[in-house]
Amino acid sequence: MRLDKLYDEIEEIETFIEAVETRLYNIKQEKISGDNVYQFLLFFDNLYDRFADMEKKIFMKSFLEEGNIYEAEQEDGRILRSLKFRFPVFFNEQELYELDWDNESTVESVLLMRRAKR
Repeated sequence: MRLDKLYDEIEEIETFIEAVETRLYNIKQEKISGDNVYQFLLFFDNLYDRFADMEKKIFMKSFLEEGNIYEAEQEDGRILRSLKFRFPVFFNEQELYELDWDNESTVESVLLMRRAKR
């Protein structure tokens, strides 16, 4: 019975070691992926300029689900109405899937100034 108990403990330890090795492997893979993404972003402007128009369209479709534009340029120079992403993006300290400039809340301040009499 003691021998069976020892074999059970050995099996539990081996299972635990295997789980830890799997986690370690996944962490290394994520780091490699993160490093690859970082390297790609460093050279993005050079690569994007070399893309054909169809390649640019395919690339944009890979991370944009939807994009809405105005029919004419707005007074403030904007042409984009909204963007919907396939993954979360961080904007204004928030995690968002969509940026909608028409529904964006803005802060307005009104100030009345008077000249002080001396």
